Amino acid sequence: MTPDMFAFCVLLMFFNFLPTKPFDLETNVPSLLNESEVEILQTELCRKCDCDIETKQIDCSGKKLQSIFSTDEWHILENSKIQFEIIKMEKNIIEEIAQLPNYPMKYLYLAFNDITKIANGAFENVTELTKLDLSHNKLTSDALQPDAFKGKFNSNQFEPLKNLTQLNLGYNKLHSLNGDLFEHTPNLQILILSKNNFQFIDKSTTIALNSLRSLKTLDLSYLEISSLPESIFYDLKELETLILTGNLFRYLPKALTAVKSLKYLVLDENPFQSFEGENIFKSLNALRSLSISYLPDVVNIGPAAFSSLTNLTTLIATNNPKLTSIDELAFIGMTGVPDISDCTSLKELYLSNNNLSVLRRNWIQNWDRVLTLDIRFNPWICDCSNSWLIHSLLPRIYKSRPFLTQNINCGSPEKLKGSSLLSLEVANMVCENVNLPKNDHINFINLLVGILIGILLTFCCLIFYRHTFAIRNHNNLSESSVPYIRANF
Repeated sequence: MTPDMFAFCVLLMFFNFLPTKPFDLETNVPSLLNESEVEILQTELCRKCDCDIETKQIDCSGKKLQSIFSTDEWHILENSKIQFEIIKMEKNIIEEIAQLPNYPMKYLYLAFNDITKIANGAFENVTELTKLDLSHNKLTSDALQPDAFKGKFNSNQFEPLKNLTQLNLGYNKLHSLNGDLFEHTPNLQILILSKNNFQFIDKSTTIALNSLRSLKTLDLSYLEISSLPESIFYDLKELETLILTGNLFRYLPKALTAVKSLKYLVLDENPFQSFEGENIFKSLNALRSLSISYLPDVVNIGPAAFSSLTNLTTLIATNNPKLTSIDELAFIGMTGVPDISDCTSLKELYLSNNNLSVLRRNWIQNWDRVLTLDIRFNPWICDCSNSWLIHSLLPRIYKSRPFLTQNINCGSPEKLKGSSLLSLEVANMVCENVNLPKNDHINFINLLVGILIGILLTFCCLIFYRHTFAIRNHNNLSESSVPYIRANF
């Protein structure tokens, strides 16, 4: 028997031992499911929507539904022994959220609907609700009222939705928030307000945000705001992540100085022109990650710009078409002594797709600590000003992450334009007076001649002075030999 025939026989024997009826042909339900699971999967609800027993999820997205579930469908869920934790109702035509029945769902996704109204106490019966996604709807500031999130009424007061920690209100028609909007959601940790019609943050919105004492992540991206009230973060002592992408900030908001707990800051897509000054990120000592990418107008990063960020581990400064300069003292203080206050915690540095031509060795004193360095797609100068980058740093990058050395090419001089820095030979590099400014050799010679002439003149003056001093001493000795004559009064 050949090896192929033997393998075929073994495979045939294996299939003969398989169960003859692995699935129920009538319901297409795996026979390994228990009776309760089979029962719920055979319902009209799970024929209409995708019911996943393993992930405890019902997905009714894109079914053109006008409500979350009908009364009969809710009755099926409430009486089933199977409890689904995730309910997805995205991309339907739901216009109003009525009061939901008592069901232990934890995640409710209602994005991409036409919701304009939320009934008072709509979520008071879903006390296990942890995440609520209401993004991409048509909610207005007038429609979004505090009573929409109130809990059950008990002992002369409404209980809070204490388990609700994530709320997405992005991509609606909000221009302001009711000051008491979050009075029933005290444990909210993540709030997304991106892409609404704010344009400025008013007093009512500031009060609403300051009431979220447990908030850790706040997304204020694409609100067309150019400033922030200085008191907006005063009571947000737990805030760790702040996203300000796609706004109209020209200067770093002073309000940031109050967020001492901030760890992640995103400032992408804003009209900043530069980052410089020792106090620009003042008080953000806990910051670990900073993103300043897709800034169309930023030209330079000045001295001491990042000097306050002593715990920064990740800097993302990519896709800034006008960024031509990063000062060699950008990561240190204004002392001008790089080895005294070095940004030693930096581990990831992303500088791709900028207009940089020179990488300064003194930016960071210990480059071995930088585990990821992305400098692709920049017009690097291929001369001795980048010798350290070409012959020391690039081989180190290639050794750890080879793909990050692709598309690191020369932008100048013309004869080397487009050449890969990694394969550049020393003989091909232009090393013309690297340590001196161009054409300064004539000035250097003139300076040397001037110094020599100065030394010669000094020597002549010294000889003249010594000669004059000797003559004066001779005259004084002659006068002292004349007899003393007492004055006659």
